[in-house]
Amino acid sequence: MQQITTQEQVEYASLGWRFAAVLVDTVVLVGLLIIAVMAYVFVLVAQGKIDPNDPAAVETLNAQFQLPNWVANVIVFGGLFIYYMVLEGIFSASVGKLVFRMRVTMPDGSRPNGMAVLVRNLVRLPEAWLLYLPAGISCLAGPRRQRLGDHAAHTVVVRRRPATGAAAIPASPPQPGPPGFAPPPMPPPLAAASTAAPAWPAVPAAPPAAAPPTAEAALARLKTAALAARGAHLNYLRFSERELATGPADGSDAYSEEYVSAWFTLTEAVAELGAARDAATGAATAAGRTLDEACAGQADLAHLLRELAPYFGVRADEDVHEAFLVVARSEAAPPS
Repeated sequence: MQQITTQEQVEYASLGWRFAAVLVDTVVLVGLLIIAVMAYVFVLVAQGKIDPNDPAAVETLNAQFQLPNWVANVIVFGGLFIYYMVLEGIFSASVGKLVFRMRVTMPDGSRPNGMAVLVRNLVRLPEAWLLYLPAGISCLAGPRRQRLGDHAAHTVVVRRRPATGAAAIPASPPQPGPPGFAPPPMPPPLAAASTAAPAWPAVPAAPPAAAPPTAEAALARLKTAALAARGAHLNYLRFSERELATGPADGSDAYSEEYVSAWFTLTEAVAELGAARDAATGAATAAGRTLDEACAGQADLAHLLRELAPYFGVRADEDVHEAFLVVARSEAAPPS
């Protein structure tokens, strides 16, 4: 068994983390409300409708904020809806979720579409009116920890956390299927090259090195990254084939936690592979050689780089899926 360790793992956000995010968002919303009220008072003063030196100014100001209950509710819940709708539509997360490394995703790990964001936040309004009690019960009752809005929109909330251990990757690849590697048309990323691949989370760039690495150190890093990418590729292939063979157990469009986690592991491994190859190319150039010349004495590394070549052109998470298909189909093709 080859051991592949990633720096972070992805899990469904627990009720505790989601409650903490709601508290942060509540503080942000109250702060925005205070700023809006202060801005309105400033406008009234600028227009001369309120004299700050008038002893009756407080009574005049109170009269300005005497609103019917239904108007106050529209303002409060309308602001709540707009806040979550805008932030989750742009960033897939509110401020509270960003603070605790959480994101809203579809069950396959991709970004939620506009309709999903709209539905989950429309359902949020009655949940918030009931102090999120139904949402909390729903999170505790389901294995994916979805509130009622998540069930209605077919979304999940995931959180990244430091890895607690290594993930075991099979040493020998599973049978990739018939020649041509043409899987049936269904939602998992193996279905077609045009299928939208999970784009979250973005992989953070590695911190710059204090000094340029030596050619030997760069090649060692490249070999480690290539082995990790190869293992992550096989792991994702294994779970993809299992999802294609069995489909979601509950008949919905949700996929297993292992399947989604395997995708995130692959995107991180591919990002590290690209960075390691760039570093090795730079170190070889500094030594007056090409990367192929530097790898000439390591046949196993050269073989790995040829197998994983489609991953080298990846510049975004969305490109990983297409490169994965190219590598998988080349493995499935009969020898010439």
